[in-house]
Amino acid sequence: MKDIILINLPTNAWYKKEFSKNNAMPPLGLMYIATVLQNNHFDVDLIDFSVTNMKEHEFTNYILSEKPKIVGISTYAESWLALKVISAHIKSLLPTCLICAGGAFATFTYRDVLSKSHVDIISTGEGELSILALCNSVIHKQGTIPSIPGLIIKTPEKKVICTGISKRITDLDSLPFVNRELVDASKYNIPYTISTSRGCPGGCIFCSSKSFWGSKIYMRSASNIVAEIMEIYTKYKSNVFQISDDTFTASKKRAIDVCSALINSGIQFIWGCESRADVITEDFARLLKKAGCNKIQIGLESADNQILKSLNKYVTIEQIENALKILSEQGFFITLSFIVGHADDTTSTIKKTIDFAIQAKEKYGAAPAISVNTPFPGTPQYSLRHQLGITIYNTDWNEFRLDNPNISTRHLTLDQIRQYYYMGTREMRKLS
Repeated sequence: MKDIILINLPTNAWYKKEFSKNNAMPPLGLMYIATVLQNNHFDVDLIDFSVTNMKEHEFTNYILSEKPKIVGISTYAESWLALKVISAHIKSLLPTCLICAGGAFATFTYRDVLSKSHVDIISTGEGELSILALCNSVIHKQGTIPSIPGLIIKTPEKKVICTGISKRITDLDSLPFVNRELVDASKYNIPYTISTSRGCPGGCIFCSSKSFWGSKIYMRSASNIVAEIMEIYTKYKSNVFQISDDTFTASKKRAIDVCSALINSGIQFIWGCESRADVITEDFARLLKKAGCNKIQIGLESADNQILKSLNKYVTIEQIENALKILSEQGFFITLSFIVGHADDTTSTIKKTIDFAIQAKEKYGAAPAISVNTPFPGTPQYSLRHQLGITIYNTDWNEFRLDNPNISTRHLTLDQIRQYYYMGTREMRKLS
């Protein structure tokens, strides 16, 4: 029997069809939690429903056979329906099982999660320490649940209790390397991913990173990162990995140190990361390439400088194009993400952005990917939506998806945003 089962929820059909097939990666956050629990002698299992086609009767038999005392579930807006269904099913089988939800979605929508699903507790922010304390309390009777910082609890009387803010893990080197045998690597297109920091130095209004992680970014040391890369190489016989940070190059010095160590290893690694455009120089790009980095994600968001300014992007379209030129000349595969339907977007700014994305493919070989502006809870634009002139039409959380036009703005109707999103989608497919 398992002490705790951790579940990564399935999302919607679009995610499975259009995203997972190319970008399916292991649930690194849950794997960190599971590893910390295993290192503290808890019996843990992890189910990733994004890659596992477990039937209902199989899941039923599994839960009844393992009889976990706690089930931890990672949540997303796109998995809202799945959360309700699976939490209800678990409670019907094991009424005394404690169901804990975590992740940005649960953190920022805790009232709905606690009142409209069978979730008992929400772990806010980082989960390693709070879930460990929860397991110690429930399984070993060490301390009380209300004394654990970072939890939001639903009492039997349906009251909501917040236990306070948990302390962030400032020394990320103190965390263990994740146990990668928790999942079947063969089921993922990108089986080996590495998290080297938590948080983002940016303040983009469409992103919840700062709200979730806090205002400060914490980073692992270059030596600690390289040690994990070498473990993947020696233990799992792979020289291919992906850095999953919001922005790997947030510290250029640290990125340089990592690259230098990889070069000095004498091993030809192949890897990718995400970077801001304004840090890309010819020398830096050459070093990244020499270290094995061959794929870089750049956030375009808009091709209009005024829109970029209104998003708090703190980058210009000129800097973005300069980065694309440099990366293209160095032979990088570039992915370029952009969004239509920003609060200040107009028909002309959207056309400009789509035209730029097309030109980026033609001139620099970039692979543009389009999404529609979606004010997720926890983002500044969600909190300021009325001030920004954003109207959300369908408030069901399952409708908050990057492929689902669901807003109007001061300048654009819902139909116009839908029209331009579909037009942009068609144009991007022509380029693929």
